[in-house]
Amino acid sequence: MVIERRRWFHHNLEGIQAEKLLLEKGVPGSFLARPSRSNPGNFTLSVRREDGVTHIRIQNTGDFLDLYGGEKFATLSELVDHYRENQGQLKEKNGSIIELKYPLFCQDPIAESSRWFHGRITGKEAQKLLLEKGKYGSFLVRESIHKPDSYVLSVATGEQVSHILIHRKPDNKFDVGGGHQFSTLKELIDFYTATPMVEKNGGLVCLKQTKQCGGAAVATKHGTTQPFPGSTCLHHEFGV
Repeated sequence: MVIERRRWFHHNLEGIQAEKLLLEKGVPGSFLARPSRSNPGNFTLSVRREDGVTHIRIQNTGDFLDLYGGEKFATLSELVDHYRENQGQLKEKNGSIIELKYPLFCQDPIAESSRWFHGRITGKEAQKLLLEKGKYGSFLVRESIHKPDSYVLSVATGEQVSHILIHRKPDNKFDVGGGHQFSTLKELIDFYTATPMVEKNGGLVCLKQTKQCGGAAVATKHGTTQPFPGSTCLHHEFGV
């Protein structure tokens, strides 16, 4: 399966940096999306034009995304895809058309060769994959559909799948709310392979493990963790 990745989303980029990147490496029609620094939670679409760079504000209400009016979208990818496929709908205030043609890709710190990274799949798709082809402890990491700057760790825990939100901090570090922060997703996965988590109800969330663990962490339904000492995890095959 070819995995669509939102490589045009730049997690840690400010307006001036976006302009420099688009002017140096882009051509008219090149674009990227980034988090809004002035309005946290919102996004900005930066587009290279013939005479410079235009920044378009994207409103995130929590229920949908839009350009402060007009079409509403469930995800950032849907919004970008819509305006790429419907050239002519995105316009400046003076009526000139803004073309989204060439995504300017971001070099993300994800180890893309890692078999556990599945890109942009939904929670339902992850659950189906893990329950049908995985075993207890099988896991994958995917992009968050509703939070483009975050990821989700999906783990098979018997007949169910636990989904734990991986936050990306403003300093570009990753964590699941347990106090530990990591420079890359691979570092986070390596740590929780050696230090499993248990859910708030006491169920163990265990990645592939080959020895006893000195400690674990409690993962709440919001993805936060708390210390849980003395946990032991048996070996489980990595099935996805």
